Amino acid sequence: MKKLLVLGYFGYETNQLDGQTVKTRDVCRLAKEQLGENKVDYFDTQCLKRNKLLAFQMFWMVMRCKTLFYLPAHNNLRIVFPFIFVLSRIFGYKIHYFVVGGWLREFLTNLPLHRFMLGRIAGIHVETKRLKSELEEYYHFGNVDIFPNFRFFEFNPRATESDKLRIVFMARVMKLKGIDWVISLADYIVENGLEDKYSITFFGQVADEDKEYFERNVDKYAFVEYRGPLQPAEIHETLSRYDVMLLPTHFYTEGLPGSVVDAYVSGIPVIVTEWKHSHEFVDDGQSGYIVPFENGLQQMIGKVVGLEEDKELLCRLKANALVKRMEFAPPSLDSLVFFLGG
Repeated sequence: MKKLLVLGYFGYETNQLDGQTVKTRDVCRLAKEQLGENKVDYFDTQCLKRNKLLAFQMFWMVMRCKTLFYLPAHNNLRIVFPFIFVLSRIFGYKIHYFVVGGWLREFLTNLPLHRFMLGRIAGIHVETKRLKSELEEYYHFGNVDIFPNFRFFEFNPRATESDKLRIVFMARVMKLKGIDWVISLADYIVENGLEDKYSITFFGQVADEDKEYFERNVDKYAFVEYRGPLQPAEIHETLSRYDVMLLPTHFYTEGLPGSVVDAYVSGIPVIVTEWKHSHEFVDDGQSGYIVPFENGLQQMIGKVVGLEEDKELLCRLKANALVKRMEFAPPSLDSLVFFLGG
């Protein structure tokens, strides 16, 4: 029997790489590195899509652990969590819920039973100060603390120069993550005859619903390319070859996008829309820029043009991004031991 079980959507079966799977893998790695491989086990809930009978194995592992690190997506929290909570009362294990994203307050609005149960687990560990205060204010939870998104990194970027402003997008390639605004930027570049001053590169898995739109638009421009998803070990070395990351997300309840952390670790600033928690993670004018969520496209284009025209400004923002990355180093062993004792 392992002392700790990490239960969540790892995405190993299809090598799915997104904010949910990367954070789940990183929390598991953190536990193994700081507690020891022999004390930690995991269950990848993606396998339930292939074989529902594996739920029996999942619940068997849950019942036998001492502490559960739980990283559910929406459906798992809605359907599976009540069973996990009841079993915790019978078998005595502690539940620590690591929240991915910033959607929990809205999600719980019409789920009083879930609110009752969540208020009685060992800990709810959220990514943002705003979500913590909302859960305390709206639902009077007394078991919430902040466990920010983080990255393992031993990477020191080296400055590279280019005649062009090298723009990168790395996230799920879909309109809801803002690829439509990036395509509009490409249109602006063409309309103003600036093709020799910019390059735009997309990384990430393409969402099925936007595949035709994306491929059609990428093929229109010689200075735009798609280079597929990046494996975790490739991310920081690859991103360091670019100058600025765009993430004009249309998800208002984003928590802390892993793409923003990866940009900082790689030494490049970000330009983002003003999602709900953006000001906690982007120092506007320092580590990047925040533009209006609803009607910020023209401001985003203006910020991009400003960085191309002012290389000293770009260098300052890159230096600030490197400083900012230290806020997202892996948490210490002391905090993890505290969770296990809670």
